[in-house]
Amino acid sequence: MDRERDESRSLNFSKRMHPMRSVGFALGALAVGTVLYAHASPVWLWVLLLFFGLMWSHLAYALAAGSEDPLRVEYRNLLVDSAQSGFWIAAMAFDTLPSALLAILLTMNHIIVGGRRFAAKTLAVMAGTCLLASAAFGFPFEPVTSYPTLLACLPILVVLPLVIGSSSRVLAQKTLQQKRALEKTSRFDTATGLLNRQQWLYAANLELDRFVRHGRPAVLMMIDIDGFKQINDNHGHTAGDVVIEQFARLLQACLRDMDSGGRYGGDEFGIIMPETRWEEAIVAAERLRRQVAACEFADGTLRCTISTGLAEINPSIGGVTEWVRVADAALYEAKRKGRDRIEVAPLPPLLQAVPPGNDLPDENGPSA
Repeated sequence: MDRERDESRSLNFSKRMHPMRSVGFALGALAVGTVLYAHASPVWLWVLLLFFGLMWSHLAYALAAGSEDPLRVEYRNLLVDSAQSGFWIAAMAFDTLPSALLAILLTMNHIIVGGRRFAAKTLAVMAGTCLLASAAFGFPFEPVTSYPTLLACLPILVVLPLVIGSSSRVLAQKTLQQKRALEKTSRFDTATGLLNRQQWLYAANLELDRFVRHGRPAVLMMIDIDGFKQINDNHGHTAGDVVIEQFARLLQACLRDMDSGGRYGGDEFGIIMPETRWEEAIVAAERLRRQVAACEFADGTLRCTISTGLAEINPSIGGVTEWVRVADAALYEAKRKGRDRIEVAPLPPLLQAVPPGNDLPDENGPSA
């Protein structure tokens, strides 16, 4: 599977190169042809120019598409591009403008494709081929660019950068989309769309820090689907997955914009409720409990219940791990008392003794 994915990506790279190579070499052939015409070059050079200008790009794509390693073949094709550009620079007797355009635009494309190190390699291939070809031609050197050649260079000077820029933008957009998808995958649980455990704990840590700095109330809620192992054993893991997904949708529907819901692991979920006392949180928990109890899961073949533990933040909690542990203890107390119920973690005795006028509960929260 990984090999097939790599081959697909390599072939996509060849597909992206094909239009740029086609346009670039066709326009480059126009500029080179103008110089060859002025120099009264032999027929074999014209045949070679027509081949590389009009046919090479298609042959290069066919070679990559038919290979077991398209990426390796495509990089070899890029080296051939550089070699033939060096050849044509020598064949034009170093006519200044078309020679500079071939070298600069091709090197710019290679920097985009493979980075500076690869561009340096292709530039060395271009220079070496140019030197050998120039020696074969007798080292001709006519750097003056005529007006007809200048006009013939305008299309490649205008069109090719636009093609390269457009292709680079498309690639950049695809890269951004992949990055966003990766970020989403790294933050959210793929099965439920809720925050994954790491991100949910991070949200809890932020809320704990806010309590330490500003004393703002918050409640951490731990939720467990009752008898989930029996659901998997009796109805299969597919039905269990459906239950998880349906429950996650019910949970999300109960969340406020400021709340953070996450999948803590397996069939256990958590909610962080900022600016909330346990009296308010228990109302939301009871609403969710009733909705789950009334819901028909897995196409009406299953009924489920949930057990919930609540823990309001208070000065005795020293960290997120302890906050989760306190809420988890309340959750397991709900399980012990028969499930399908809500338990509120008791506040420390000192806080229970604070008068109601101080806006702290003066007794343990009730169980539902």
